[in-house]
Parts: sequence; structure tokens; C-alpha cells
Amino acid sequence: MSSKCAQALPYLVGKTIEHVVVKEGKGPPGQLFLVFTDGTYYEFYFDGSITGRRDVEVGGLEDVRAYMAPEQAVVVEC
Repeated sequence: MSSKCAQALPYLVGKTIEHVVVKEGKGPPGQLFLVFTDGTYYEFYFDGSITGRRDVEVGGLEDVRAYMAPEQAVVVEC
């Protein structure tokens, strides 16, 4: 993850997501936009397609940490 992305992520904490937009195609092959109620948005972009889970899972930060495989590492946490 780029340091620019890591620097921006703490500013997302506490914002309320109003819309989620996923785009695929030319340019970055995959983009995910979080649009917030305060009139701002943040973009994640990927070199491949964006794949998501089917359902929203019950759990919190500790559950997410425990879900990771041993060979995975947290690179940014806000």
C-alpha cells in the first residue's frame, strides 16, 4: 500500500458512508469509491477486479484481525 494511501486512511474514521460505487474498465481496472455524507469521497483502486463478499458479516475489529491467514499482515489500520 502506498504511503499516500496510508496517510489518508485515518481521515476516513468517523465519516458516514452515504454511497459505495464500484467501477471496472479502462484506467485503473478496478475502483471502489466511498462517498460520505459530508460531501467528500475516497477512492481505492486496484490492478485487478474488485471482489467482495456476498454478505455483511457480524463482528468488529478483533474479528477481522482473527480472520486473516497466518501469512497475511495488517498494512494499515485506522
